[in-house]
Amino acid sequence: MEKARVQYAETYRVRHFEAQEAAWRHATRLTEYVTAARTPIETMPPGRTRTEAEAWINWAEATAERLDPLNTPLRMPIIPEPQANDLKPFLGHWNPYGP
Repeated sequence: MEKARVQYAETYRVRHFEAQEAAWRHATRLTEYVTAARTPIETMPPGRTRTEAEAWINWAEATAERLDPLNTPLRMPIIPEPQANDLKPFLGHWNPYGP
């Protein structure tokens, strides 16, 4: 049972790592979009349309920054206590509910 718990924890860490990498890539793409979108906004004449576009792009920039996991302190994930069903994939022919 202990071996299954160790494997469960490692699998949880890997999934967390992969999710952070995916979130980072997503935030990076959004940041690239924001950078590209700023150019046409900067060439707009002053007025309501430009003001609204600037408000939108400022919101988008802040959102991309918030979504980037590298903008928060990195740490090992807290592994939740596994339920019996969580351990099933790591037990082979053993029953997670007991002998």
